[in-house]
Amino acid sequence: MLQTVWAQSSNGYATVFIYHRFGDQRYPTTSVSIKDFKREMLYLKKNNYNVISLRELYKLVEENRPIPPKTVVITIDDGYKTTMKAYRILKKMNFPFTVFLYMEAINRYPDFLTEKQIREMEKSGLADFENHLYSHPNLAKWRLTLSKAEYIKRLKREKELSERKFLKLFGRKPEFLAFPYGDYDKINVKFFKESGYKLLLTQNRGTYSGRGVLIPRMAVVGSQSSFRKFVSDLKIEPLPVIKHYPDYGVYKKDTIKPVFYIENPEKYKNCWIYATENGWIRGIKKGDRVKSSTSVTLKKLTTRVGIRCWDKETHKKAEYFFLIIH
Repeated sequence: MLQTVWAQSSNGYATVFIYHRFGDQRYPTTSVSIKDFKREMLYLKKNNYNVISLRELYKLVEENRPIPPKTVVITIDDGYKTTMKAYRILKKMNFPFTVFLYMEAINRYPDFLTEKQIREMEKSGLADFENHLYSHPNLAKWRLTLSKAEYIKRLKREKELSERKFLKLFGRKPEFLAFPYGDYDKINVKFFKESGYKLLLTQNRGTYSGRGVLIPRMAVVGSQSSFRKFVSDLKIEPLPVIKHYPDYGVYKKDTIKPVFYIENPEKYKNCWIYATENGWIRGIKKGDRVKSSTSVTLKKLTTRVGIRCWDKETHKKAEYFFLIIH
């Protein structure tokens, strides 16, 4: 089955970054050094990037206004105490940011933000807080091991518990949700959309052109957190994928041969296809179709599959990724 996705908008795009921990040497794979973070934020400031809040990005899209050039959104997942280190830097730069809170841990576990710290950030007018569910569940594992009815039951409980605590802290319901571990599928996307969430944030690479509710984000963690990598990711454009095979979500077979259909194929050349644990594989382009030159093996619970082509006009890389649960 070919998955049809929204055609990309011609109204610009935003690069949304995702951070977790800051300057925490205990967890190098999910942290960014303070030195690199400062350098990254200073680069945005000196080079006149349009750093806006996630809420402002949503408003632009909702009102069908163009996303300005060089737009960047900063998001932070989980709500670790080291977020305060980032906050001090972001405050100096006057950059807005969104923190997705692991609700069970907030004001409860030692490594996580307290209500007092949250209030301090709120007063600045720069911080927005949104939902990362209650117990930070492994949704991909749930999806494969539970019946559909039990899976939905657990999603409802996560939603209810997280929103109850969120309402107590902020006096409102959250509007945006970041999937724990970036795990999404057909069932949970439908569930959270129908629950009123306006944007659902993933951990797929890519940039957001304003179409649909699934938001890709560039991860700045561990080996992916260097200043050089950050600047490189700022140059990535959205690739206008209109269909792909297989669909996102659950896939039963052990191997796949990904196929992508792209809008305005004449604009693009030198396409490559990626899958977790398989690396980059040359894509065979014929008309608007790009398919993998070889089959790839699904080796993990979650596999991110993507395509990268070069834009002949801008001479930049353009990317699109999606998630398979196996």
